[in-house]
Amino acid sequence: MAVEVAAPLLMLAEKEENAEIRWLFTADEQGHMNLFHLFSRTLINLPDMDMLQGFAFREELGCDRITYVQKALLSSDPLSSTDDYVLALIQGYPRTFAFWRPGSKSFTSVDSTIPYCAVSDVTWHDGHFYGVSFMGNIVILDFTSDYYSTTAARVIMSQIPPRVACSNKVYIVYSIGELLVINRDGCHNFEEGDDSYGVKQFRVYKINDSSYEEVKDLGNRALFLGFSATLAVEPPPGCQGNRIYFTDDCREAYFCMERGGGKDMGVYNLLDRTIVPHYTGQSYHKLTPPLWV
Repeated sequence: MAVEVAAPLLMLAEKEENAEIRWLFTADEQGHMNLFHLFSRTLINLPDMDMLQGFAFREELGCDRITYVQKALLSSDPLSSTDDYVLALIQGYPRTFAFWRPGSKSFTSVDSTIPYCAVSDVTWHDGHFYGVSFMGNIVILDFTSDYYSTTAARVIMSQIPPRVACSNKVYIVYSIGELLVINRDGCHNFEEGDDSYGVKQFRVYKINDSSYEEVKDLGNRALFLGFSATLAVEPPPGCQGNRIYFTDDCREAYFCMERGGGKDMGVYNLLDRTIVPHYTGQSYHKLTPPLWV
């Protein structure tokens, strides 16, 4: 049975002259972390960052603490399943998995010795977290049983060509019975003071058990990609299918550019490989450039 996914909203950078702050996952310089529901204002306190394996509190200073957790993903809505959900994090360097369940006083880290487990992105489907590494390999965490062992993670090797994935940004999402991996170029060719970085093309792959197949037509589906989210949805009014709506995901530029991140945004047409803007204004910030929420 297909699950309907709502289209995300574009959250613009915080304005200096007001205190409008909209967070879903928060982390501060003291290492405190929370989940915050945008509309109900529900706050869930998480274990502190020093409960993450490998986190060195005194070494991770300032902005490094704030950005130590690269991504957070829930298996289900805590408002509807108050004690039956899992929170997965991509943490640290190299980027590895950690997870938390309600009532637990710490995070459980996935064995960092798993081959090729520097995780770029993560998605959830039917009792499993699926991660994709920067080399295009798939890491699977099985939560279908009541008890999860960190040794239960397994890796499907070489899912997309390394020459395609290497040095690029890689995303993963489950959509209409298909596990999709999306490769984005232009994120990691950034040099300090040079703002010429940016997307030139995306490639989409459908992942099977032991093979991959490039997808050149998404039909009536749109992808929303960025630092904060990876979603596949039926396009809402004003959006179109076969399009990839993307926000700036070159984190190095956020801190190195004087104006911050927010340059590399647009709409990519998968059929003719053209790019047009989805927001024509200017919105830059070193910590909170435009995000999908």
